[in-house]
Amino acid sequence: MQTAKTMTYPTLVAAIPRDDFSILLDYGTAGKRVYDFTPNLEHKFYAPLADVNLFKKLTVADGQPEWITGQDFCPHTLYEQSVKLDQSENLQ
Repeated sequence: MQTAKTMTYPTLVAAIPRDDFSILLDYGTAGKRVYDFTPNLEHKFYAPLADVNLFKKLTVADGQPEWITGQDFCPHTLYEQSVKLDQSENLQ
């Protein structure tokens, strides 16, 4: 019997939401990535985050991204669906 391989994900250290509804992600030694959150704003659960002021109230606690309005997001999905940034790009 074969067992399924389990993907090990790096821990999300920091997340910086930007005015264009993208999120700059810092995975420490695993690198930096960017995720476009825009498609998620169409879902009822995330609709309040269409207010950029609320969207920018994103924090990371123990590797879990969450907003002050109660929404959270799977850190593994962020990693899988984000794009790796060039080493020369900064989180700003």
